[in-house]
Amino acid sequence: MKTEHVSASEHSIATPSGRISYREAGTGSVALFVHGVLLNGHLWRHQLSHLLDTRRCIAVDLLAHGDIEISPDQDVSVTANATMLREFLDALQIDQVDLVGNDSGGGITQIFAAQNPSRVRSLTLTDCDAHNNWPPEAFKPFLAMSAAGGLGDALNGMLNDKNSYRSPQALGAASEHPEFVSDETIEAYLRPLVSTEQRTKDVQRFLAAFDCKTHCGHRSTAEGAYCA
Repeated sequence: MKTEHVSASEHSIATPSGRISYREAGTGSVALFVHGVLLNGHLWRHQLSHLLDTRRCIAVDLLAHGDIEISPDQDVSVTANATMLREFLDALQIDQVDLVGNDSGGGITQIFAAQNPSRVRSLTLTDCDAHNNWPPEAFKPFLAMSAAGGLGDALNGMLNDKNSYRSPQALGAASEHPEFVSDETIEAYLRPLVSTEQRTKDVQRFLAAFDCKTHCGHRSTAEGAYCA
């Protein structure tokens, strides 16, 4: 019987967008899991554990998140992240994936799928940004706080008081059961984002690019379904 707590192996690989980290478990056809804002590949640990018998499961860290190394001035928008996903798959010599996205990562996977349809075997979206619901109304106060320069203090505040992370006024509303989010998981998500001043600035730039009217590119029919 498969254990529920199989640890995924952690790796990193060089891409034109920087050194990208990812978690991997299992063998077979590749399933690529893409997290959302203020998270990282740790989000998908349970899915990787349960699906490793049927898929080579890969959970990637997005630009400005997790354990990545990028240039201080490079683009970290959702469109840049969609480009990174293509570069990441190229670096791993993976042609096609079952693509899974959550939150803003779901928006990124939609852009990737529109730009690279031949590389998507299937697309699964959990609750995520879509069409003109980007950024979601409920997240706009957090974006305004970040734009005003309060992101570093907010992240450190949630790390110093984990219950504040779980509160509806912070990030508790992003979880169905915030009371189940452990202190260790909060550390895994947020600590990399304040590891250096530059890392916090990168996240702030990622948040500042949350605008569905800004990153539509050449607006193919598929992209138009995502962008306002």
